[in-house]
Amino acid sequence: MIRLRHWLFDLDDTLYPASTGLFGHVSARITRRIADVLGVPEAEARIAQRGLWRKYGTSLRGLQVEHGIDPEPFLADVHDVPVEEILVPDPELHALLSRLPGERHIFTNGPSEFAHRVMRRLGVDPLFTRVFDIRHAEFVPKPDPHPYHRAMAALAAPGESIVLIDDAPQNIAQARALGWWTVWLRSPRSLAGGSAGQSVAVHEEAGDSAGPHVTIDRLADLESALGDFF
Repeated sequence: MIRLRHWLFDLDDTLYPASTGLFGHVSARITRRIADVLGVPEAEARIAQRGLWRKYGTSLRGLQVEHGIDPEPFLADVHDVPVEEILVPDPELHALLSRLPGERHIFTNGPSEFAHRVMRRLGVDPLFTRVFDIRHAEFVPKPDPHPYHRAMAALAAPGESIVLIDDAPQNIAQARALGWWTVWLRSPRSLAGGSAGQSVAVHEEAGDSAGPHVTIDRLADLESALGDFF
């Protein structure tokens, strides 16, 4: 029996369902921000957004490296979306999280204030111990190893005591390479790991060695899936 002490949840399209469309609002604002920075139409900015995401892990990181932008105004702008209108309290999620042994944390490429807005709206904010956000990662996003190592150091925990639940296959692959347990929340509407038509990135299948330990289609299936596996 594996003892999992730390449960790291991705935020967008994971803690809340991709079907809500919330992250689509963020993605659209990212597109407009890129259009402003590059001085191009939004259609061209969308193509650039895909390229930056694939090369750097986030559009923000790409704009920092290639154009030297200040990350704080970018983060404030693109996350200025109607969280409270789109999400609703989720008592089933609260019950699920409450039953998990150990500590729960958010592990996100976004800012902590947006994570707390989401968690408060879902009614689960008090259940989480820490938020490992893009600032904690020194603006280096998943799937780069840096934020994973930063999280492990902060938790003072070995990889085998950590499980990552994430909708992005590339984030899962990095976690597994570092010895974490991994759960891929598979969703066709995920902007990070869904179909190429809806995703910000063109999806590529990971090899078997980089695949998740467990795959689920709903977060509600987390307990049963891990119970069967372990």
